[in-house]
Formats: sequence, C-alpha cells, structure tokens
Amino acid sequence: MTAFRDHKVKYLTREQVAATALAWWKLAERRGHTFNICKFVTDVLVKRLGGKGPLKIKFYEYNERHELPERACVTFNPTLTLHIWRSIWDGANTGVPHDRFIVAHEIGHIVLHDQYAAAFSNDDEAKLNFLQKEESAEEQANAFADLFLAPDHVALSFRDVDTIALLCVVSDEMATRRLRDALIERNPIIRIYDGEICCKCYNSTLISNGRQITCDTCGNVTTRI
Repeated sequence: MTAFRDHKVKYLTREQVAATALAWWKLAERRGHTFNICKFVTDVLVKRLGGKGPLKIKFYEYNERHELPERACVTFNPTLTLHIWRSIWDGANTGVPHDRFIVAHEIGHIVLHDQYAAAFSNDDEAKLNFLQKEESAEEQANAFADLFLAPDHVALSFRDVDTIALLCVVSDEMATRRLRDALIERNPIIRIYDGEICCKCYNSTLISNGRQITCDTCGNVTTRI
C-alpha cells in the first residue's frame, strides 16, 4: 500500500515481522488457510491489543472520502482508530484480495507501531539518504500483510502460485511474491537463472539441475527431453 507520507519507526528485521505476523495468524479463526479478516479485527484484534486499545473503527462513505486522503490509515491519538472506506471494508469482508491486503496492512501498523513514529518527507532521494527499509513504517506494514495473509510455511507447503492465491485469498501478484520470498528465506543463496521463461508463471527464474528445471518463483518442475 502506498502512503502519501512514511514514518521512521523502530528497526525490525524480516524475521521479527514474520514472527509477529505468524503469532497473530495463529489467533485467527481459520477455514483451511484463510479467514475473514474483518471478523479478525472486530473479534480478535480489539480484545488483544493490551495497552494500545481500545480500537475504534471509523468508516467513510463515498461522499465523505475527501476527509480521508488514503483508502485506509491508522491514528493513535487521542484514541487508536482505524479509518477506512466502507467499500474497502466490505470488499475485505467478502474476500476481495486487494481489500484484504489493505486491511492487513493497517493491522500491521496497529500491532507494530505507535504514536512515536517520526514522519519524514516522501521525497525518494531524501528518504534513501537515511532510512533503511527495516525502519520504514510502510515497508514493515507491507511485509506484515504479506506474512499475515500467507505465512512462509503455507507458501512452502504448496509451492504453486495459483494454489496459494486460491487458498489464502490473495492476488496472483502477492502469491508470486510470497512464494519467491519464502523460498529465498529458506535458502538465502545467490541464485543464477538460465534465462528461459517458465511455462507456468512466465517469470525468467528457471534453475537447471541436470535435466530437471525448477522455477524459483512458482516451484513448477519440468524435465528436459
């Protein structure tokens, strides 16, 4: 999710974000590998925020959107509040992948951040001078959303983009990203691709091992004749 303004927050490694996301994922009332993310917010998240709660949800209808420059955001003062377009919330409630990601992104802000985040300019050149992605509120929330909706162990269980997207109710783009990241996290070596295009996901991420060819993105395996 792209924000008009990012914030510098406490440095968190990918492993720390993944552990937090998995802990919350385990609390969700799942059907298979997915869950109703809106029900998670109202039935689970609001009850387990400890000192950060209570959580208020403020909805914006179509004719009120001028009050909310982003489709969703979180404010911490004076009351922890999730501000969100009603259409985004309704879409997430019915299983629209992009809307589920937006809600998951805001959950990331709620559980990872607080009112002490330091705002900075959204000028890319200025930002790159002093901010690492592990210190970016938006980068952390994006990583949380990915790992919360499709944890590493789930992505690695299937190794197939279409299956991950279907069972986790995420977009094909996100499923591809999650499988790639989970594979790299499990085996963080420099990968050398042979330049050919995968016949299944159309990414140029094929690795040859003798006659066997494995796609590093979707996990598809073929054999050279």
